[in-house]
Amino acid sequence: MKSLFYILIIFLLLPVALLADDLFAGLEQQHLDNGLSVLLLRDTAKPIVSVQIWLRTGVCNETPETNGISHFIEHMLFKGTTTRPVNSIQRAVESKGGMINGATSKDFTYYYINVPSAYWEEALTILADMVQNASFNANELENERLVVLEEIKRQNDNPHAYLWNKFNESIFKRAPYRLPTLGTADNIKSFSRETLLKFYAKNYQPANMTVILSGDFPREEARDRIKELFPVSAKAKPVVKKSPPVIIESYDDPFPRKIELPFKVNLVYHVIGFLGPAINSKDQYALDLLSIMLGQGRSSRLNESLREEKQLVYNINSSFMSQRGNGIFLVNSIYPPNRIPEVTNAITTEISRFRVAEVSDNELAKAKQMLIAGFILDNQTSADKANTLGYYSSIAKVEYALKYLAEINSVSKDNIIRVAKKYLSHNYTSILLLPEMGGNN
Repeated sequence: MKSLFYILIIFLLLPVALLADDLFAGLEQQHLDNGLSVLLLRDTAKPIVSVQIWLRTGVCNETPETNGISHFIEHMLFKGTTTRPVNSIQRAVESKGGMINGATSKDFTYYYINVPSAYWEEALTILADMVQNASFNANELENERLVVLEEIKRQNDNPHAYLWNKFNESIFKRAPYRLPTLGTADNIKSFSRETLLKFYAKNYQPANMTVILSGDFPREEARDRIKELFPVSAKAKPVVKKSPPVIIESYDDPFPRKIELPFKVNLVYHVIGFLGPAINSKDQYALDLLSIMLGQGRSSRLNESLREEKQLVYNINSSFMSQRGNGIFLVNSIYPPNRIPEVTNAITTEISRFRVAEVSDNELAKAKQMLIAGFILDNQTSADKANTLGYYSSIAKVEYALKYLAEINSVSKDNIIRVAKKYLSHNYTSILLLPEMGGNN
């Protein structure tokens, strides 16, 4: 613990610009004529490399009728390609001492292999094959359909996951963010192999992809191999990247003030949320800091007031989540059922203080230190850095990762008050899961 403390102190004493430059020093960016984005971040400190492919494809590409298809396809990409039999991909990676996985979100889908650096080319070749030549084996499709249906069932039995889905469904009126990432059981049951292949062919295009290598690898060889694996046709014209249209919802729309849902729980699970700005707004940085001051850490306002002083809640935290469209500012809490009015009033009172009273220099400086230290610690490994670069390149531009610390450092006290008034004064959405004796949702 002492060593971690001293590391944090050293981080916090260094200039922010130096820290940002050091984290992603030597980053090389390329854009091929077929639209493919390439990010190469070489670091020979450890003989490890993370190979990742991020796609600007997720729930935002779906409709209510196709909801869940992105996640279903993610599952299928691990089940073989036109030249790699079923179950061969996992074995090939693990035989090299590596690990392979993927994930689907509202704005993106990504796949990664972390492997000893000697096998960077095998990892890259496997991922390139998966995102371009998946076979969608008919038998495996039916097996994975059952797997996804079981995931949906487990999610609907989990209070945190159920609450999260109901919150998004309530706060978003038109944007695809209102749809669950896993989709619905009815949709998953209905998807044919042809439907999956059509969505795959449309969205798994080089123009929607970012290939990232981070760690110990030969830069020139990697550059050449990527071009071989993602060839540009001699007759092809330069591709213009086309992300799904972004739907920005009005902050003045009539939100549901409170929705109470019965669930098999003993405590109240409560989320209060506000619509925020899109990723391309600088207001996101002030909201990140505001969320730190409000509800992250034991010395935050919500924890000091509601948990330590008044002992109203067992757990409480706040966060701001950036997205390509509207971000969301959240307060999550867990507490006994007899305290709903008191907790709700206490939370909204603490939020309102940011709209009327200036924060202190010390409080803002502390929040910046926490956020900067957290960002640095979250970007220590090659895989961590690839994740950050992939995330920002998928929902905005990779430059957002490079300038994040400087933007945080530039936020003023006036910025905090302004964003609190702009985004945290409109009607909030409040979703509560309440105990239901002897039943479920």
